[in-house]
Amino acid sequence: MCPTSFMRTTERPEPTPSPPQRQAWLGLFALLPTLLLFWAWQQYRPEGVYWVVDWVPSLGINLALALDGLSYLFVLLICGIGTLIQVYALSYLRGKAKRAAFHLYLTLFMLAMLGLVLSDNLILLFVFWELTTITSYLLIGFNHEDPTARRNALQAMLVTGAGGLALLAGLILLGEMTGSYRLSQILQQAPELQSHPLFLPSMVLVLLGGITKSAQFPFHFWLPGAMAAPTPVSAYLHSATMVKAGIYLLARLSPVYAHSDLWFYSLLTLGGITAIWSAILALKQTDLKLMLAYSTNTALGKLTMLLALGTDYAITAALLFIQAHALYKAALFMVVGNIDKATGTRDYRQLAGLRPVLLLSFSAAVLAALSKAGLPPLMGFLSKEYMYKAALGVGLLPSLLVMLANVMMVVLALAVVSKPFLGQQASDSKADSTLTKPIERDWGLWLPALLLALLSLLLPALMLGPMQSQILTPGSLAIAPEQAPVTALLWQGWNLPLLLSALTLLLGGVAYRYFLPLSRGIASVIQPLPQGPAAYQQLLDGMQRLGRWQTALLQPRTLSMTVLMFFAVIAALLLWPLSGLSWSLLPPLGQLAFYEVALALLLLAAVAACLLARSKLLAIAALGMVGFLSTLIFMLYSAPDVAKTQLLVETLLVVILMLLLRYLPSLDSVSAHPPRRRLLNAGLALAIGLSVTLLLNSVVSLPMDPRLTEFFAQNSVPGGHGRNIVNVILVDFRAFDTFGEVVVVVIAAIASISLLRSQRRGGNRVDSLIFQTTAHVVVVIMLMFSLYLLLRGHNAPGGGFIGALIAVIGFALLMLAESARYVRQRLRLSPVHIALCGMLAALLAGTLSLMADQPFLTGLWWKAVLPLGTPLLFDLGVYLAVFGAVLGILLRINEEMD
Repeated sequence: MCPTSFMRTTERPEPTPSPPQRQAWLGLFALLPTLLLFWAWQQYRPEGVYWVVDWVPSLGINLALALDGLSYLFVLLICGIGTLIQVYALSYLRGKAKRAAFHLYLTLFMLAMLGLVLSDNLILLFVFWELTTITSYLLIGFNHEDPTARRNALQAMLVTGAGGLALLAGLILLGEMTGSYRLSQILQQAPELQSHPLFLPSMVLVLLGGITKSAQFPFHFWLPGAMAAPTPVSAYLHSATMVKAGIYLLARLSPVYAHSDLWFYSLLTLGGITAIWSAILALKQTDLKLMLAYSTNTALGKLTMLLALGTDYAITAALLFIQAHALYKAALFMVVGNIDKATGTRDYRQLAGLRPVLLLSFSAAVLAALSKAGLPPLMGFLSKEYMYKAALGVGLLPSLLVMLANVMMVVLALAVVSKPFLGQQASDSKADSTLTKPIERDWGLWLPALLLALLSLLLPALMLGPMQSQILTPGSLAIAPEQAPVTALLWQGWNLPLLLSALTLLLGGVAYRYFLPLSRGIASVIQPLPQGPAAYQQLLDGMQRLGRWQTALLQPRTLSMTVLMFFAVIAALLLWPLSGLSWSLLPPLGQLAFYEVALALLLLAAVAACLLARSKLLAIAALGMVGFLSTLIFMLYSAPDVAKTQLLVETLLVVILMLLLRYLPSLDSVSAHPPRRRLLNAGLALAIGLSVTLLLNSVVSLPMDPRLTEFFAQNSVPGGHGRNIVNVILVDFRAFDTFGEVVVVVIAAIASISLLRSQRRGGNRVDSLIFQTTAHVVVVIMLMFSLYLLLRGHNAPGGGFIGALIAVIGFALLMLAESARYVRQRLRLSPVHIALCGMLAALLAGTLSLMADQPFLTGLWWKAVLPLGTPLLFDLGVYLAVFGAVLGILLRINEEMD
C-alpha cells in the first residue's frame, strides 16, 4: 500500500488569482459558523433544549431538534473549528479556481453535520447523514481533474453510502419497535427493547452504519483515501467532524444497545483491530498527511473501544478524547498543509530544517504533537489518563491494546514534528532539498492552527470546571443515563494510570530512535498481506463484471428483444397474483349502456387501426383517438378534471410524436417479424391487457370505505376554501404529494433536456401563412384561458396543471408556426428557469405555513378583501413548473430534430 496509490504528493495552487472583491465576499463564509456558534451558546442549557415543528404529522415526521450535552459538544467542534477552517481555506486556496464552490461545499457540509447532531427524529437524522455523504463526496473530489481524487471520492461515497442504507433500515426497525421516530422518546423506552424480536436486526444494521462512517475495520481504508481532498477538507471533515458522525451515532444510541453482549464484543473487537492495525500502517507511511490520516483511524478505533466499555470512566474519557483529538489533529493537518504549500511536498524524506522559515507553524505543531503524545498538562494527557482508568477497570487486554496504540501515537507525534522541522535530509532520498517559500506572511495560514494548539493547552488548565458542568456531566448522562458522571481532574495524584502514561512516553521515545528501521520493517512485513483498497477494487470490478454479464443476458443488442423481455416480465408479475381471480368479477353485459358499448367498440377500432396502419400519420391519428376516447369515458363518469388533463396530455403526445416520427423511416421499410414472433407479441399483449382488466375489476369490486370520501366532501369548503374537491386535495390536503410529483417532473425534464443536443436552427415549421398568422392570435387566447383555469381551479374544473398544459399547447403552435428559437426569444427566461421558479414558489407556500407555526404546506387564507391563500401560490408554482418542464422538453425535441 504505497502512499501514491491514494493521492498526489502535492496540492499546488493554480496561477490564476481571484479578484479582490471575491476574496472579501468569501469571508462571509467564516461569519456563518461564528454566528451559529454564538446562537448555540445562547440557547444551550445543560438539561437540554428541544424544538419541534410538524412536517408530515400523519407519518410521524417532524423537524425535531435537540440540543443537549452530547450534541452541544459536537456543535462547538463543528462551528468553532469550522470558523477557523474557513479562515485557513481563504488563505490556503488563494489563487485557486472555483474557490467560491469550495467554500460553499464546506458550508453545506457544516450545515448537514449540524443537522445530524441536532436531529431528534430518526428520519431527519438519516437525511442529514446522507447529506454529509454527498457533500463530502464533492469536497474529496474537488480536484476533479485528478483521476485519483475522483476515484477516492467515489470510494468514500460508496462505502459510507452503503452503510447509510443499512442505517436507514436499522432506524426504521427501531422506530417500529417503539412506535415513535422521536429519538428522545425512543431513549426513554430503551430498557424495554431488549426482548423485542427486532432488537438484534436493528442493532446489527445500526452498527454497520456507524462503523462504515467512522472508518472502522474492515472499512478503514476509505479515510486515508479521502486525503486526496485539499488540506482544509482533511483538517475539518476527517479529523473533527464527518468521521466522528459514526462515533456520535454509536454514542447517541448507546442507551438502547449498550446492555447487549453483541454490542460490547463487536465494538471492542472492531475498535481494537482498527486502532492497532491503523497505527501500524501509519508508521510505514512517508507522506505526512497519510501518516496523520491513519492515526485518525487509530483515534476512532480507541473511541469505539471506549463506547464498547461503557463505564463511567470510559464515557468521560471518550468525551475528553473527542475534544482533544479534534483540536490537535485539525492543527496538525493545517501545519502539514503549510509544509506542502511552502515546499511542494509532504514526503518527510525530502524535508528537513523547516523551523526557521515556518516558525509559527512549528510552534503550533509542537503544542499539538505534545497533546497527541499525551504530555501534561495538555488536553491529550487528560483524556489519556481517563482512558487508562477505563481500560484498567475492565481488564488486562483492553489496557494492553490502549497502551500499544498510545505508544505508536507517541512515535507518530515525534515524527510529524521532528522529521520536517528538526531532522536532516535522509541519506537514501532520491530528491534534492526543495526551496521553501516564506508563506507565514499570510496570517490566515498559521493563526488557526496555533489557536487550536493553544486551546489544547488552555482548556484543561483554565476551563475544566465549565467544561465539566456544561459538557462532561450532561454528555455522560446522554450516553449512559443510568451511571453517575465522573468529575474530571487534571491532577489525581500518583496512581497506576499516571505510571502507564509515563511508561507510554518512555516506550514511544525509545521506539522513535529506531523509527526508520521500524518503518521499513513494517512495510516489508505487511506488503504481502491483503489490503483494503485492493479488496475494494476487486469487489467493485466483480460487481461491474456481473453487471455486464447481466446486461448481455437480459438486454440483447436489438431493441425489440429488450422490449419483449421487459413486457414478458410485466406479464408474469401481473398474472401471478391474479391466477385465482375468476371472470365472475366482470359485470354482466346486459348492464352495459348503449354509449358504453359504442365507446368500447370505437376504442377497439382505434386500436386495430393503430396496429394495422402502414402510414405513420394514420398510426399517430389512431393512437390519439384512443386517448381522446378515453377522455370521453372520464367525462361520462363525472371526472371533468381528469378528462381535461387526459385531453391535453393526448394533444401534446400527438405533437411530440409528429415531431419524432417524421424523422423515422417509413413503416413500409421496417421488416416484419416472423409469424411465431408476432404470435408471441400478441399473446403478451393479451396477457397484460387481461391481467390489468382483472386487477381493476377486483379493486372496484371491493367494498369502499366511505369515510375518506365523506371527509373530503365535508371539509373541502370549510377546510380548503374550495368547491373543486379534486383541486383542494391536490393543493391543500395532499399538497406534499403534489410537491413531490412536481419535483419529479422538473428533474425528469432537466435530465431529458440534457440528453438531447440542441441544434438551434430555424427549421421544423409549418409553411402556411394562414397558420402562422392564426397561431399568434391563438397563443394569446390560450395563454389567457390557461390563466383563467389556474385562477378558477379551486372552485371549478381547472387548476395549475391543466392551465400549464393549455399554455404549452399554445406555445407549441407558435413553435410550429415560427421556430423554437422564436419561442425562446419571446419567453425571455429559459423554460428550465421557469420550472425552477415554480418549484421555489411551491416551496415558498410551504415555508409560509412553517412561519405561521403550521405543518408544511398547510393552507393559509386571507379573506379580508379577496379570498387569497397559499394554495393559490402553490398552484401557481405547479403551473410554472409544469409549463417550464414540458415546454423545455418540447423545444429541445424540436431543436434536436432541426
